[in-house]
Amino acid sequence: MLSNALPLLAILPLAAAHFDIEWPTPRDSNHAQAVNFPCGGANSVKTPRTDWPMSGAPVQLKMEHAQTNVKVLLAIGEDPGENFNVTLRPTFSIEGLGDFCVGALSLPSGINVSDGTPATIQVVTNGDPTGGLYQCADITLRTTVSEDLSGNCKNNTGFKVTAENVQGNPNETTTDHSGHTTSASGTGAPAATQSPGLAAHPTAISGKGTPRRKVKKVHKSAGTDDKKLQAQLKKINVQPIQAIEEVNMFKSDGNVIHFSAPKVHASVPANTFAIYGNGEDKELTELVPGILNQLGPDSLASLRKLAESYQNMQKEKGEDGDKKDDEDDDDIPDLVAGENFETKQDVE
Repeated sequence: MLSNALPLLAILPLAAAHFDIEWPTPRDSNHAQAVNFPCGGANSVKTPRTDWPMSGAPVQLKMEHAQTNVKVLLAIGEDPGENFNVTLRPTFSIEGLGDFCVGALSLPSGINVSDGTPATIQVVTNGDPTGGLYQCADITLRTTVSEDLSGNCKNNTGFKVTAENVQGNPNETTTDHSGHTTSASGTGAPAATQSPGLAAHPTAISGKGTPRRKVKKVHKSAGTDDKKLQAQLKKINVQPIQAIEEVNMFKSDGNVIHFSAPKVHASVPANTFAIYGNGEDKELTELVPGILNQLGPDSLASLRKLAESYQNMQKEKGEDGDKKDDEDDDDIPDLVAGENFETKQDVE
């Protein structure tokens, strides 16, 4: 009975292959939503923000997968949404469970920000079979921080970095090992290899024999795109408009995409309208006369052409009818001057 239970216990860590940011203070999130970009579905900024020195600071993680690809990104702004366009640490591969410190992270050269600038760190990993995992921490960038940060950087014994600068994002790469391996033990020392612009750490180099991993590419569904669209609409504060009977979209070919009783959300300052409903492609004449007050110059020109075509058709039909009537008339003899075919005597 015990032997049957062991294989089940062995696969439990794979099913719970998540991670947590322990420092800076992360946003409120749960593992069930961690697959949602950005920030694992945690869209609310965490306050108060954590002071984070621009000169260099760690990100403390707790890993729940024995082998993981990791990338650390930054977005600058009060609530940057999806704009994580600054790379603090390119994709790298690690082995180990538990506490792991991504150390000596600093802003890349060319990023000009002032003391007190709000920003958000996002950590991306591939620790889920269905795609990437995301977590975020909201920070305030500082020129100096008085707090001793060494207590926020620790590693479990045996943690090591197996590859640096892996091409692509963690959830879409096949590991391209560079041959660099870093090991760490104890606490207070980051288990990270030296990268350009980062502080140096002890490294051990190995070439052949480093582990190779295959990562399955997962294509995001249309549902993900819809979530992104809803997030963007939420940012510009769209509001529902009630009692809309119909919406008509006029096409360049003169036809109309017609929505009957749709749901409409709008943000007038952003000149943005979202329409939900079943659109039907109809000819302009099908919607006359109720649509006349909605027509613009282009649509009026199209309607005028349709009217002229209709008139021409009616005219041609009328000429054909007159011609047919003329063919059916009996021959009428010409009158001769001075002659009367019916005299009074003839009549009597």
